Amino acid sequence: MANNIVIPFPETLNVIVTDPATPASGDPVRFGSLTGVALTDERADGYTTVDISSRVWSLPVNDHGGGGIAVGDALFYVDAADRLENDNSGYFFGFALEIVGGGATTTIDVLHVQSPGAGTLGAGTIGAAHLAADAVETAKILNANVTLAKLAAESVDGSKLAEAAASSVIGAVPILYHTTIADVGAPTNYDITVTSKIHVVDAWIVNLAAGHATDDTLQLSNGASAITDAIAKTATDHAVKRATTINHANADIANGGTLRWIATKATNCECEAYVLAYRVA
Repeated sequence: MANNIVIPFPETLNVIVTDPATPASGDPVRFGSLTGVALTDERADGYTTVDISSRVWSLPVNDHGGGGIAVGDALFYVDAADRLENDNSGYFFGFALEIVGGGATTTIDVLHVQSPGAGTLGAGTIGAAHLAADAVETAKILNANVTLAKLAAESVDGSKLAEAAASSVIGAVPILYHTTIADVGAPTNYDITVTSKIHVVDAWIVNLAAGHATDDTLQLSNGASAITDAIAKTATDHAVKRATTINHANADIANGGTLRWIATKATNCECEAYVLAYRVA
């Protein structure tokens, strides 16, 4: 049999408590990553006898979240308050065996459970369901783990981009909309329903056929409200023609609004049409 056991199945330890600053008998306490309940007041040498076992205690508990505490909810020791709360930014303490009303502080029965403490848990012991929303911080992700393969798998598109305000010191990431205009009767609308509010900054076409007349035009609009002037085609195949004016009163298209190209044909209106915009609040 091993002969290096110091304390078999310890229930109490004499420790220098980390928090609160001056523990009193009956207080929930923390020392390092472990928690327990003080059995004595802090002595002159700075030590306190602490029960670290799994035991049921009658302790004051605060509902920090405001939605109340149910039987079985996890409780945490919170240094800033020197008490037990349902605030998981603290140190795990145990489980509520009675309810606490919304925003209230009530003395209830609490099952203290020894914390796993600091360190690395076994692989596969924590799944996605165990993580609170927004629990993983940017600082916890290694730069090397943000790879091109990960970004490609996420299929980054305009929905992932932040909104930008005027005079933003960070600037805006542009969104490009593309529409293929067929050689059909006129006028014909080509609509895109945008899924976030955008501001249009530029519009142009690329000819797909040399044939044209001065009345072959493409015009960008916000629903029925014109954003650009009518862009006339040219006799040069593959030529690029841009809008020469943008009506800023109509350049903001609301979430769910219609980004519309109006194709008007006289001879041939076939082209590729492009719109450059960015997300706004």
